[in-house]
Amino acid sequence: MKHATFKRVLREVKEVNNDFFNLRTVISPDTVGDDDTRFFFMMLPNDGAMAHQTLVGTFYIPEEYPESPPIVQLYTPTRRYNVDAYRTFLNHKTPQSTMCFDILRSQAAGGTWKSKYTLSSLFASLMSAIVSFYVAQQSGGARPEYVSMELLRAVKEEAKNTFNKHKHHLPEVPRIPLVEAAMVPAKSLFNPQRLEAGSPDKLTSEPIYLQTGTDEVHSFAVDLSGLHPGIIFSVILSNSNDLVGKKADTILVRNGVTATAACKLANRKTIWFYHGKPMNDGDMRLHVTIGKDQMTFAYYEDGHLYVHGDCPVSRLSVDHIGDVKGMPFFVHIYTKDKTVGTTQFKGPAEIEILNIDGKGYIHESIGEDERQDFGFELIDFSEAEELRKIEPELQDGLGERLAEISI
Repeated sequence: MKHATFKRVLREVKEVNNDFFNLRTVISPDTVGDDDTRFFFMMLPNDGAMAHQTLVGTFYIPEEYPESPPIVQLYTPTRRYNVDAYRTFLNHKTPQSTMCFDILRSQAAGGTWKSKYTLSSLFASLMSAIVSFYVAQQSGGARPEYVSMELLRAVKEEAKNTFNKHKHHLPEVPRIPLVEAAMVPAKSLFNPQRLEAGSPDKLTSEPIYLQTGTDEVHSFAVDLSGLHPGIIFSVILSNSNDLVGKKADTILVRNGVTATAACKLANRKTIWFYHGKPMNDGDMRLHVTIGKDQMTFAYYEDGHLYVHGDCPVSRLSVDHIGDVKGMPFFVHIYTKDKTVGTTQFKGPAEIEILNIDGKGYIHESIGEDERQDFGFELIDFSEAEELRKIEPELQDGLGERLAEISI
């Protein structure tokens, strides 16, 4: 590698490592094979099935860099089509990228990589692809990549095994930066009680009102330590009993156990996206708070309460969900045990609604759209025209499809 190129690469590596809060990526040089064109990396996504998992891989700097992009090989299987498209290249003697993205090809080769791009640009783009619900297809348009309970379990296991296989090449895994939640006085949405998953399948609050111009906040807390991979758990804020946005006038915000969230405005399509980490990762106690123009999930870890997904699931201001003043909204807790009636059923799974002691937990606003800080774009369902050709049932049956995932 040319000296000037090597200096540039080292500078860009430092920039990536110094911006871990946003990029969630750590890069280290090849200290084993003594190849100055080869670097190892770790990525720690914050949303979706792979949230808080350590993904590992390597990249090579080509002789033509920066006119040509790095060659990137991700060792960790993700079960996402474009990310895993060329995994067979891992066994080739001549390195080739294992992922199918335009940014991994130069403009001269029909891609989008420009010489002004940096490693930060590259890994921001790759991270966005990993945590986005809709994935652009080479043939045009986009399609959703669902996270089923079975897929969630497989992805976690594969991430763990792959990291253990390659960890001798890697530096110490940094602590994931978390956003601490702010405590606010709150009214309880549900009385303390124990629920059996799926019996009943839905628990609904009394009506609440948004955009009141007051400091009124509503909250509830649940102990999810009893969840196993067969349990579906979702929280839905909606102006009706419509939990997935089938009706035109439905307005809703929701998130579920697989971290598959959604937002819908009146007379608009439902937008699905990944938010935060899956909720069946062991001993999770979850606070859900609605008020201060936001719907925020927070969870306990190491004696602190952190904002799930680093920001609210959605803001609830007029700009974000429309003018809903005076309109009653309801909070629904939906559960289902997919093992009932199968040999995997081991008895009822319990979910405990806790006493909140008059406390809710919110994200302290910095006056910006937090999700934009990470460069992750939410793709409006209506913009993915090709999606309807690939998944025609989504037009009318999205609810049924998602019912088997994280309704």
